[in-house]
Amino acid sequence: MFNLLRTTLLTGCAAALAACATGPADQSPPEAYADDPRLGERVDRICFGRSIRGFGETTRRTIVLNAGVNEHYLVETFGTCQDLDWAQSVSFDQYSSCLSESDSIIPYDSAFGPRQNGFPAQRCQIKAIYEWNPDAGEVDDATDESPR
Repeated sequence: MFNLLRTTLLTGCAAALAACATGPADQSPPEAYADDPRLGERVDRICFGRSIRGFGETTRRTIVLNAGVNEHYLVETFGTCQDLDWAQSVSFDQYSSCLSESDSIIPYDSAFGPRQNGFPAQRCQIKAIYEWNPDAGEVDDATDESPR
């Protein structure tokens, strides 16, 4: 009887987990950058994530990371990440030495890292990573429709 109950519970848990699984991930680039000549191929990860040397071009949904000489990546987050737009510094919550989808970017409004006011920093989960070529073409600021 105990084995039957345990098997039934395990089967039910497996079915519940399978029902929570999502379909294939959206493979389309961020809407604001769809026609941007700087946007390259989607990549799975940025290895040696701890060696990221800088960042810029932040919006509420994207950030450009400088991972080395001529290595730039546009990172898109899920939904709006309010603190990302005005970040002075960032850190990463990553599961391995590579920064990848489902890891998180933690933006800070101070160049010195975490706030001292006791409020936790916002975590911005990574949705997608794209190669980025800042020299591929200039975007006219008057027509730039970056999400703000």
